[in-house]
Amino acid sequence: MWATPHSSTRRAVKDLEAIVRAHKEFWGSFPYERYVFINLITEAVGGLEHARSSVLMTTRFVSRTRKAYLRWLQLASHELFHAWNVKRLRPIELGPFDYEREAITPSRWIVEGITDYYGDVLVLRAGCSSPQEFLDSLSDKIEELQTTPGRTVRSIALASIDAWIKLYRPDENTANSSISYYTKGAVVAFLLDAAIRRATRGRKALDEVMHEAYARYSGTRGFTPDDFRALTERVAGADLGAFWRSAIEGTDELDYSDALDVFGLQFRPVSHPPNGRPKAWIGATTKMDGGRLIVAQVKRDTPAFSVGLNVDDEIVAIDEVRVRADRLDERLEQYSPGDRVSVLVARRDRLLSLDVVLDAEPLRSWRLEPGPT
Repeated sequence: MWATPHSSTRRAVKDLEAIVRAHKEFWGSFPYERYVFINLITEAVGGLEHARSSVLMTTRFVSRTRKAYLRWLQLASHELFHAWNVKRLRPIELGPFDYEREAITPSRWIVEGITDYYGDVLVLRAGCSSPQEFLDSLSDKIEELQTTPGRTVRSIALASIDAWIKLYRPDENTANSSISYYTKGAVVAFLLDAAIRRATRGRKALDEVMHEAYARYSGTRGFTPDDFRALTERVAGADLGAFWRSAIEGTDELDYSDALDVFGLQFRPVSHPPNGRPKAWIGATTKMDGGRLIVAQVKRDTPAFSVGLNVDDEIVAIDEVRVRADRLDERLEQYSPGDRVSVLVARRDRLLSLDVVLDAEPLRSWRLEPGPT
């Protein structure tokens, strides 16, 4: 056990106090007289911001591990950052609200993605996480983005616009057709922070953009996408058009090289598993349903996708030997990358045999660590 219930409560209060102080130091003042964290033990995870409070949902086991507890602190920090960024500083489309119409904006990546980035940054600045823990959290976001095929299909601006029909109504093909403006927004914020530091030789950062944006646009009007870009370029003293077209309005692969150089980081070299033997991989996410092994998701550019394995297919057998619903990983351990296998599936009660060439399971190649000194 990482912490007892009583000690974890005391620790949480102490850490939240430090995080609130870090937020005040960042923004310069509080926009409220009193703020309340409403922590609900719901066995679910998530949060919702309000002007003077936030609802945090967590499980009763959140204090059992360091990683789970740190995620809770980062969630609290994220929702607190919203007291400034979105509740006062907001895109022009997000208020005053007309509850008869959808609030459509290309700037959700600013209010959610940048908030997600600073949620972690301010936990670090509060002394509640270590530099490597911060890098691990950022690495998870980069890994999630870089393994989502939809990143080459939908821009972060478009993902912001169609949030209500995409992000909040996901289906089995969402990973192939879209991205999260939370995740990519946080990664873009990291790259934008580095770009500003590079352009100003370290004199300014994304911090100054947020401070000036709050001073200018936290009133009744809000900001437009052009307002935010122009302000960012003014702080950076540089034309960021190429960055905007590529990282925000486009679907190009993100370039991490400048950010790694500015922050003195590197991606951890890829290594093979301890036994030196890569695992065979079919590339489909599965679930158990009434004792059946059902395909839940098939990402693009995987062995499963290439042969037409579909969502809701039942995997019955591999090489004419039945696969138990809880034994797929165990069966695949018998094979090596490059092996050709026959996969028998039931699709709408019809049996089909698919020839699949297994690939090597992708290794976690987007892990950040300090670079050589």
